Formats: sequence, structure tokens, C-alpha cells
Amino acid sequence: MTQLKVRARAVDMLGRQQIAGIPTAIHELFKNAHDAYAERVEVDFFRRTRVLVLRDDGYGMTRSDLENRWLTLGTESRVNANRDEIEEETEEETEEEVWRKWRGPKKLPKRVIMGEKGIGRLAIAVIAPITILMTRASRPDGLHNLVVALIHWGIFEQPGIDIGAIDIPIEEFSGGILPTKNDIAKLIDKVSENLKSLKNRIDPDVFIQLHQNLDLARTIGPDKIDENLNQGRDQPLTLTGEGYGTHFIVLPVAPELDDDIDGGADKEASKLERNLLGFSNLMSGDEPVIKTEFRDHHLSEVEELIGPSVFFTEDDFTKTDHLFEGDFDENGQFIGDVMIYGKPRKFVCNWNDGRGRRPRCGSFSIRYGYIQGNPKESSLNSQDWTEMSSKLERLGGVYIYRDGIRVLPYGNTDYDFLEIEKRRTKSAGDWFFSYRRGFGYISIGHENNTSLTEKAGREGFRENQAYRDFRSVLINFFQQLALEFFRETSPQGDYWEVKKEISAQAELLKKQKKKADGRRTVFEKELEDFSSEYESDFYELEAERISRSLAERLDLLLEERDQGQLAVKLRLLELDVRSQFRTLYNKSIIMRPRGLSLPKRLEKEWAAYERMSLEVRETVLDPLRLEIDEKLQKAAHGNLAEAQRREIAIQSIERERDSTVKELVGLRREAFQASDKMQQSLKQVLQSEFSDLRANIETLVAEFTQRSAEKPEELDHVRHEIEQQIGNLRKQESELFDSFRRQMIELSEGIEERETLDDRFAALESRNQLLEEQLDFYSDFAQMGMSVGILQHEFERAARGIRVAMADFKPWADRNPPLFKIYKNLREHIEHLDGYLKVLDPLGRRMHRSTVELSGDEILNVIRRVFNESLKDGEVELIATNAFRDKKVKCRSSALLGAFINVVDNAIYWVASRSENLRKIILDADDDGFLISNTGPGVEERMRDQIFDFGTSKKPGGRGMGLAISRETLLRENFTIELEKTGLDVNPVFRIKPMDKQGEV
Repeated sequence: MTQLKVRARAVDMLGRQQIAGIPTAIHELFKNAHDAYAERVEVDFFRRTRVLVLRDDGYGMTRSDLENRWLTLGTESRVNANRDEIEEETEEETEEEVWRKWRGPKKLPKRVIMGEKGIGRLAIAVIAPITILMTRASRPDGLHNLVVALIHWGIFEQPGIDIGAIDIPIEEFSGGILPTKNDIAKLIDKVSENLKSLKNRIDPDVFIQLHQNLDLARTIGPDKIDENLNQGRDQPLTLTGEGYGTHFIVLPVAPELDDDIDGGADKEASKLERNLLGFSNLMSGDEPVIKTEFRDHHLSEVEELIGPSVFFTEDDFTKTDHLFEGDFDENGQFIGDVMIYGKPRKFVCNWNDGRGRRPRCGSFSIRYGYIQGNPKESSLNSQDWTEMSSKLERLGGVYIYRDGIRVLPYGNTDYDFLEIEKRRTKSAGDWFFSYRRGFGYISIGHENNTSLTEKAGREGFRENQAYRDFRSVLINFFQQLALEFFRETSPQGDYWEVKKEISAQAELLKKQKKKADGRRTVFEKELEDFSSEYESDFYELEAERISRSLAERLDLLLEERDQGQLAVKLRLLELDVRSQFRTLYNKSIIMRPRGLSLPKRLEKEWAAYERMSLEVRETVLDPLRLEIDEKLQKAAHGNLAEAQRREIAIQSIERERDSTVKELVGLRREAFQASDKMQQSLKQVLQSEFSDLRANIETLVAEFTQRSAEKPEELDHVRHEIEQQIGNLRKQESELFDSFRRQMIELSEGIEERETLDDRFAALESRNQLLEEQLDFYSDFAQMGMSVGILQHEFERAARGIRVAMADFKPWADRNPPLFKIYKNLREHIEHLDGYLKVLDPLGRRMHRSTVELSGDEILNVIRRVFNESLKDGEVELIATNAFRDKKVKCRSSALLGAFINVVDNAIYWVASRSENLRKIILDADDDGFLISNTGPGVEERMRDQIFDFGTSKKPGGRGMGLAISRETLLRENFTIELEKTGLDVNPVFRIKPMDKQGEV
């Protein structure tokens, strides 16, 4: 009798060739861990060695389980695992039944088993050809031995080999002891012997490659890997001691995994994130069934890729404009709540496409949040809108969870299974929704949705009638939502009213902002003019001119022999000189606009003005006034009676009085005129609105008379309709008139209390200004993040090779001092560049660098190496004092070196391009810290703090990033940088110094 034979390639076709990629394969292994009642499953990918370790704390496998279940295809052990059973305690309960009910030593709540086909485990072959499997079982009778197997999946890919010809070595280890590198070598030898026995059936080149992959596993010591991964952890994930579960060590990992991790676009999640984020439903508010982690081990850092903070949570549903949640029953009818702009209401939606029949998919539930694409139409504040929009760009979509575990690929941004975008393109008015502007989940379960079955390759549900009904119910739901709530003619069209209100508020703010910006522009111009005068020594020169002129005129005046003429001329001179002083004094005074909020930049300019104006008054104007008083008093002594001097003073005060009154009379007249214009405008608007109201009401009355006469049988219906329209007119006009009335009352009350509208708006405008600045700041960083993301993406590709080469280079450098010096220099520069890229990374990832002692001499060597050519080209002399060379500080070298490089780079530009004579950069130090000065142009006093703000630069084409980033990185390392000396005619001096433990300088 002929029997059916199975080739080894069948394993490859059922496993590796059925899985879409490595992230999908890892997802399958996560599900296996879930089925084994694991609470945690963690992945560690070591890029340099191409090793991936996947560990879970499930109940593990005995040797019998491994041989008869894991290494047996299409097992039936879980075929009926989800069937409801009447649990009866019987003495005849078999070992199989006991095992089937086993939920681990912690007796966790019963789980719905995700795998039933018995082939999901084969997905591991997608990741790498060599698998070292270690498993330790926990059973009702206690902990079992550790079981270790080594599988070479590459052999299963070869044609012409029967499955029975492949041997898989298995060993047991007692007492929770992990295998060593030598133990793994013994397993490798057995696989190697098996491979040699099949040599005649394998292509020679392939045979060599299979052996090479196998030999890579000889470097693996599971005991050392376990020690490394659990070092310093409070809850180790281990198979030693009392530990149990299943661990996989696979190698060499396919290069596709690197692209799956790094391949995300600027605003999109990577393929790995799309497939592994949200494995358990974090949006429901329930405790995750199983916690998953994926760590990417670079040469000098460990990066967490799928932490819970990256994905949507239940709290995110409070940051939406619209929220929809409820249940679809067995008839496909939705009953739930809809919240439009925070206004809740009940909503029922029937599935009409079924024409009376029940959908075959069964009942399920949904929770979905939506955010407006235009921030001016959103009810969220700018910070929440920016945060949520960023998440939606990367992860927006409708996810499907079966019993709390995600079903792939639903929710991926590239898998719009409801074709939301397609329908929106055809008719945005009727469809409304945009796929990436919403997020949420559909919850199904084994009990109610058994007909929704997944494809073997985990590419979604099989497109049977149940799935088609499932899609139809959901598409109908979203379409009915759009028709019911989001069209202008919708029966529950509050959306448009609220949207118009929000848009109107945004437009009013825009108008208010335009007016305020105009006032700010004038104010800013005044500050700039004063600063320019301050830096050009205008007040000193004017004071000197007034003093010199006074002295010269007094000398001429005192030659007058006629006492009467002398007195007259002296009086006129005093009036003129004091007038000049008053003019100069007033020129130094700038009034801060009342009720006008200032951005941070102008606040700093205002603070700088107050500091500079105080200095001008104390060092220039007050001494000038005293000098004028003294000289005039001395000249008047014996030449001018006290009564005459008093008369001159009175005349001066009277002129000041007349000038002040004249100015205020003009402002009062303009205020009266504005008041008259406002009253006239209010009168015209009220008359126009009332006239339109009367005309519209009369039109409605005439319409009622006509329609009731033509169709008397519809009298009540027509009357109700006309009354409703009149009521709408009344409501609309009442709101407008009442608003005008309240504004007039509040304005009158404010005027009586000497309170202006500017004062009332100041607080609101200040808050709005702050939010706008935050939004602009986030927008700037988003744009910068896009650029840096591209740079970092490309740098990581190149840096990966550099890291590997550096690691290979280090053993040589350790044994060769001249090479070690080169190695150290390369390492510092790579660490510096990599550190800065990490600082600019939008996700805020940082390198873990050790603290070292750094001397000024080492800093000087780095600066000379970096800027050797630039210093020569610009003919700039770099001078370092002995104090600088001897100064030592403890820091993370890349942060401090980066700050020096930025400051020196700027100094070289300014010294080379603007220095008239000497071209020097001086590095010095004192007890407080390092000093960097140069002979280039000085920095204005008002820019003392601003030059460290992001985006501020005086360099043509400069982006204003260097000093801002330097200050930020130094602060993180407990250092600070400040501008020590300012002034256009003063050589700038920067100071870099450590802060104390409280963060104070």
C-alpha cells in the first residue's frame, strides 16, 4: 500500500513562507507566550552579534511536551481548548485533562487560547536559521528539568530531504542549571553530524553556508546571556533557581529586522512598532493580559521600542473632539453613546444591508475617538492637539482585539480595512472621517465571534461571509454617523454650530492678535531704538554736548556787563538747557503698553531695557542734572536774585503742565469721538437687525396665511413649522441683542471703576500668547525633528558599521598604545556626534555615557584637531592659558566638548569675518569655571540671554541652534554656559561652569 510522505520543506512552507515578516513572527511567539499563561514576554536584539533572545515566564514545557507537541506539526492538544466545559471533579481525571486545565502556579484567570493550528511556532524560522530553545516546566507536581533543543531551520528548506531524516538534539539539565557554551557546542556537534549525513542531497555552496551558520552558535553561552540580561533587575526573567518558562536564542538574525526597526518615515511608525505596539489592549483601561517589551541593544545604548507610553491609553480618549462607544448586538444594531464636541447623546444605528437577516459575525463592541484635523476647529488645547496629532500620524487607526489580544494587521496605518480614506475621497461631505485622524478598538471574543477566523499567515481574517458582514456593519455605522451628525443638513447637526463657534472664536483671536501684534511691533521698535542708542553711547555723547554747550554759553554770558541783560539771558539759558535735559531724559523712557502680553523674547528685551535705562539714569542723566543745577546756581550767585530763579522754575513747571494738559486734552477728545462712533455703530446695527427681523417675521406670517389657505388639512403642521422658524429668529436676535446689552453694561461698569478692556483682555491674551509660543516651539521642533530624523536615520546606518569596526579595533588598541590614542580620539568624536543626534531625537532617547575627568589640556587638543584648518584659513590665533590647561572637571565628555566646539566655531566666524586688527580666541579658567573670549565684535547687552534661545542667531544664514543645544545639554549634565561680558565695543567672554547639587550656579 502506498503511503503519503512528507518532505522537510513542508515545515518551511507551513512556517517561514507563511509569515509576512519578522515582526509578524515575533507577534506569533508573543501569542504562544500568552497561551502558556505568561505574564511577561521580552525580546532583546543584539545588533552587533546578530543574536535575538525571546523570553517568557509561561508554564513551560516538559521533554514530553517538547517532543510530542512543540516538535509535532498540527497537534490537536489545543483544538478544543476554548470549548466551554462543565468542570466536574472526578477521580478518573487523566494527566492530559489535568495539563489542559493547568494555568501555571499563580492560577491566573482562564485565557482564550489563540493558537489552535499547531504551526505558529514555526514562525521563528523567519527570524534566523538557528534556534536554541530552552524551556522549564511548572506543573502541579512542581518544577521539572530544564530541556534544551537546537534546531537548524535551514536544513528544512532543502529539497529532496524527508522530514524523518532530520535529527533535533535534546538535552535535559537538572536543578535549574543553565547550559554553558560547551554544552551548546555538544548539541551543535550532533546537528553537524546529521548535516554531514545529508551532504549528498544538499547543494555544496548551500552546505557550506549551513555549516557556517551552525558554527556561529558556538559563541553562545546561555548562562552568560541570562546573567547579563537579569543584572540589576528586581524581577529577573530566568530559568535558574525557581524560574520557569520558555526562552529562545536565535541567530544570525536576518538583516530585514534592522530595516523593520529603523525604516519608519519621519511621521510614521516603523514596521516593528506597527506590528508589536499594543499587543494587549491598553485602551480599555483593564490590566494588560500580558506585558511585552522589545529592547534594541546598540553598541553603547539600549533602546526600548514598544513601551506602553508610546501607544494609545484609556486617558487618550479624554483628549478627543468626538467619541463613539457602544455595542453591536446579534442583529448588527449599534446601541451606545456619541459625544460631539463634549456633548453626549444616545445613538441607535440599524444594519439595513442585511435586509432582515442577522450578520454572521456575531456581536461585538467599539470605542473610537476622533480629532479635528485643523487645530482652529478643535476643542483641544494646542498642547493636547499637537501631542495627539503626532500620535495619530504614527499610530492612528481602528484596532481589533480578540479577548484582549491584538489581531494583525488591523490598526496599522497602511491597512485601512474599512476603506475610510477611499470613501472620503469620493465624498468628503457624506463620509467625513479620515483614517489617521481617529483611533480606537473593536473588541471581539471567541465566545461570540467564532466565525471570524484568521488566515494562517496572520494577514487578517479570512474573507468569509462572517468577515464581510463584519465589515458591512462597521462601514454602515461610520457612514450613518457622518450622515446623522456631520453634514450641514444632518438632523443632529450640532457639530456645525459648535465648529462655527470655535472657528469664530479663532477668527476673533486672529483679529485681536493682529491688533496686539501691531502694538508689539511699535513697542519692539522703541526697544530696538533705545538699545541702538545705548550701544552707540548716544546718551553719554548728548550729555557731554549739553554740558559742554552750557559751559561755553555761561562763559560768554558772564562777560555781559549789564546786570539787567545778564539776568534775562541767564534766565533764557536756564530754560533752554533744562528743556534739552528734559528732552534727553524723556527719550530714555519707554512706556510698557497697558494690557499687552509680551512673548518671552520681548519680556527679556524689556528686562534688558529696564537694566540699561537704570544704568543710563544713574551714570549719565542724574549726574548731568546735578551738574546743570550746580553750574546754573553758581552762575546765578550774585547775578540773579532768588526770586528770579524761583520765577524761572515756576515757568518751567508751568510749561510742563501746559504740555501735559495739551497732550491729554487731545487724547480725551479722541476718546469722545471714539465713544460717539461706537454709539452710532451700535444704533445702526440694532436698527438694521431689528428691521430685518420685522421683515422676516412678516414674510413668515404671509407664508402661513397662504399655505394654510391652500392646504387647510395641514393647518397644524404648517403652524408648528412657522412657529418654530419664528422661534429660531427670536433666539438668534435675542442672543445678539443680549450680547450687545451685556457688553455695554460691562463697559460702563469698567469705565466707572477706571478699568479698561485692555486690562480684562491682558490675562486672556497672556495665556493665549503662552500657548501660541508653545505651539510654535513644538512646530519648530517638529520641523527640526523631521530633518534630524532623516539625518539620524542615515547616520545610524553608517554608524552601525563604524561601531562594529570600532569594537573590532579595540582589542588591537588595548595592546598597542599608539593605536589606543587614535582609538580614543575616534571614539570621542563618534560619541560626541551620536550624543548630539540623540539629544535632537524627537523621542528624546539618550546615550548612556560614563562620567570621566576632563582637563583643559584635553579640551584644547580636541579643539585644535577639529578646527585646525579653520584657524589657519581665518588666520585666527588660538591661545590657552596655563590656568585653562590645568583646570579639571568631572563630566560626560561629549556634552562639554560639544559646548566648546559650538562656542569656538562661532568665535572663529566672527573673528575671521569682523575683527579689524587682532584675531585671537583666548581660553582661560578661574575658580568658577572655563572662560572663552575672542577679539571679534561684541554682543549687545539686550542679547545677553537671548543668544541662548532656540532660533536666535546674528550670523548670516545661521539657524540659532548651536548655543541653544549646548546650553540644554550642559544643563542636563549639571553645567551651565553664560555670556560674561557684553557691549558692542567689548570683546565677548563666555563662561562654562558646573552647578551645585541644587542646580544653582
